[in-house]
Amino acid sequence: MSEATIHIHLQVDVPADKAAGFKDLMSELVERTQKEPGTLTYEWSEVGDTGKWHIHEVYADAENGDLHVKGFAENYAGRFFELVSSCTGTVSDNATPYIREVLAGISPIYITRKGGFNRF
Repeated sequence: MSEATIHIHLQVDVPADKAAGFKDLMSELVERTQKEPGTLTYEWSEVGDTGKWHIHEVYADAENGDLHVKGFAENYAGRFFELVSSCTGTVSDNATPYIREVLAGISPIYITRKGGFNRF
């Protein structure tokens, strides 16, 4: 991956009574996001059956990151935040001002890549 890629990792808690709605929303978002060629990784994983979820997103560059986040903010954020009881995030420090603005409400931690590699 290049230095241009933008990474977002969200950790969310979903109450049991909202799990079905959350999974429905996940399906909608995954289907929509599959049509975004600049989204390189978009994975939703649950920790066992605990209601604790990890969402891992990687965008090819700023333009593609903004495109996805704008679509989410305009069409899905309201439902998403009604379904989760908490949301925290870790975001690459090259996130655009727009992405930072949208994510400001969850006060993410911004990280800087210092080493390592990715083979895809």
